[in-house]
Amino acid sequence: MTTNTPPAGSARRVLHPYDPSEFLAETRICLRQIPTDCLIVMGCGESGQPPVVTTSELSDLLAPGWADRLEQHLELLLSRGCRRASAMIVVGDGDGELPEPVVEELTVRLSARFLATAAHLLPDPFPLESLWLVANAQCRQVIRGEPDGDEERLLVSPPQPLRPFQETRAAADEVLVGRSIPQPPRDEPRLELVGRHLHLTRTALDAAVDPGELFARARDALRRLRAGVEGPADPRFVTDCEHISELVSAVAVERLHWELLARCVDRGNAAPIDREQLLQILVRDGSWTPDVDVCAGGEWYMAIQQLRDVVAAGCADPALPNHGIAREAWRGLTAILVLLAWWNHRFATAGGLVDELWDREPASTLAPLLARMTDTPIFPAWWPSP
Repeated sequence: MTTNTPPAGSARRVLHPYDPSEFLAETRICLRQIPTDCLIVMGCGESGQPPVVTTSELSDLLAPGWADRLEQHLELLLSRGCRRASAMIVVGDGDGELPEPVVEELTVRLSARFLATAAHLLPDPFPLESLWLVANAQCRQVIRGEPDGDEERLLVSPPQPLRPFQETRAAADEVLVGRSIPQPPRDEPRLELVGRHLHLTRTALDAAVDPGELFARARDALRRLRAGVEGPADPRFVTDCEHISELVSAVAVERLHWELLARCVDRGNAAPIDREQLLQILVRDGSWTPDVDVCAGGEWYMAIQQLRDVVAAGCADPALPNHGIAREAWRGLTAILVLLAWWNHRFATAGGLVDELWDREPASTLAPLLARMTDTPIFPAWWPSP
């Protein structure tokens, strides 16, 4: 499950989700990604309190333990002071074409589960103001009807067209204030090319290197390489690959990738965090808040994500030089991303990364700890304030 809110102190305003096109657009902007195959619940509290936007994968709602996951989802809204909520079920990305019988079956099955659980769990009064199902670029509203004997009765509206994201007010507001809009993921063959031309060296455990300085140079190199520096024959390509190789070699060392994580936590905060107690502090001290650069979509977060993609290409071919260093660096960058996603209350994103870690590195000693933090979940102490 992922949770997200507009950043603390942000002037963003989440529109009331009676308009499903705006509801979906606001979720895309809040989560900094395109909602896909998920349940979205938007909860509101007292006036001035930031709304809580949560998502959960549809696979969770179709699995045997769906009731427990859904109750956890709704209990989070209650624990954060929400007094009313609206919900949306997104099939695919909401736009792709699906057979209509499949959409109808999912509408009934998923809506019935959500509405029945909400009626059982949420206190009275707790208005559930709308439930939408989005698929095939259309939306349907679903409400509970009076039971027909022992049978659950659902009332489903006729489908209505969903406006494209770029035609929503939410998207226009982002453009007017100059904020970047989350885009669909795209293949980046240049990152794979860079990954195949890394020259990694074993960094000594006690090496006196500065991961922050290496990371700054690597970010600049990534920007140039993605902007279109020529291929391996270009000296600029070689130089930028060297900067990235230095950083990747360093994060293969546990002490140094942990130090890079700490630099991300330090970003925007008044003083450096205690490296020995980092996780304990983030769990108990709400004064430590993520800077915009280390939130999803932020410059540092995206750079770590791109570096991980680069290293994945270096891991893909065991014949490449220093394949073992690349694997260790991939584990380190994955752990950093897991913990940054967790710190941003993005437990589904973090959990997906942990699953990748289990699949690719089943002997990882860090995976059990990360899985416990994301699956339980253990919450970071901070929470946005109005």
